[in-house]
Amino acid sequence: MFLLMLLISGFSVYSIYNLDKAAENIKGRYTTLSKLISNKEEANEGFFANEMLLEAVRISDEQIKNSYITVFTVIGVILVFGIILTFFIPRVITKPIFNLFKAAKSVGEGDYSYRVDAVKSSGEINTLIQAFNHMIDNIEKNNIELQKKNDEILKLLETTKRFNEVLETEIEQATREVKEKHMALIKTEKLATIGELATGVAHEVRNPLSGIAIALELMQDETENEEHKQTISEILDEIVRLERIVKGLFQLGHPKSLQLIECQPNDIVDRALSLVNMRAKSKGVIIEKDLRCENQFYVDHEQIEQVILNLLINGIDATGSFGVVKVETKNSNGTVEITVSDTGCGFPEKDVEKILQPFYSTKEKGTGLGLAISNGIVEAHKGKMNITSKEGAGARFTVEIPNNLTDESII
Repeated sequence: MFLLMLLISGFSVYSIYNLDKAAENIKGRYTTLSKLISNKEEANEGFFANEMLLEAVRISDEQIKNSYITVFTVIGVILVFGIILTFFIPRVITKPIFNLFKAAKSVGEGDYSYRVDAVKSSGEINTLIQAFNHMIDNIEKNNIELQKKNDEILKLLETTKRFNEVLETEIEQATREVKEKHMALIKTEKLATIGELATGVAHEVRNPLSGIAIALELMQDETENEEHKQTISEILDEIVRLERIVKGLFQLGHPKSLQLIECQPNDIVDRALSLVNMRAKSKGVIIEKDLRCENQFYVDHEQIEQVILNLLINGIDATGSFGVVKVETKNSNGTVEITVSDTGCGFPEKDVEKILQPFYSTKEKGTGLGLAISNGIVEAHKGKMNITSKEGAGARFTVEIPNNLTDESII
């Protein structure tokens, strides 16, 4: 707008300049005409014509002066008005609009606390500002309510998540317990069947075996044939093996009740080692021990000794000459750990779950009852047996038994 006023003012000045130029042209023509009139006309007539022409030039000069005054006045007024329009009135209009722009930008960035102040003049801009502030008020109110609902939803989700985690844990625990009870039921049914079989075998086989063994011993004493004696001796060994199987079946089907007494784990291990030392020496197996357990625990020492003895015999039998069988004891998180490991042939990892089942054996003449009976004894003590093995790299059996076992806890 200011440029437009400057153009108008310039055009006015240019018009005055052309008017002034025309006036000068008239004056020049007047001078020339005055000379011509003075030479051709009479003196009186020339005087009056000259006076009239001078009057016309004077009037023209007056008009030009008035035009200058008027034009410059108009230019001054236009300039003042233009400055007011250019610098003051736009500020009144653009400042609220700029404030509206800042408020809109703040809202876009998530800040709903910004408000636009009303301008002094009333009209459409104030109406727009009021409408904008009212809109921000509604947005802020809705945002607060939405935030509260989001917080409630987050709390609900967190509660649901914790509930799901607890539920998942409970389901896993319940599934594990059901599976364990199912396996225990299957095992109990198997043991019951074995118990019935063992009872029948004990009554039907043990007595005849005893009679056969006595008869063979008498025959061995009476015969002088060394070959016959050797044959009878081998038969007697097999009878002893059969009696051991019958005894194992009976023990598996009818486990003995526990007689808990306070014992030192290292003492039980030492007694078991004293029984297998000769067997280990005859096979060239080195026995190592690392007995670091200092706690006492309540166990049936005879049955736990049977477990350790069975593990040591298995390790010695699985280890060749210059092999090593190691036994360790230590305390671990409220339990006593007794570990027997060997450097023998081991067995495949897939057989780890089967190795504790009755009648499963990796030995040629094994009955598959020793580890099953040992595991039953450990479970009766509320413990567990952990097994790790790799074919060709030995095996490791770890017995874990609580060191606070009591008569009430095994009922």
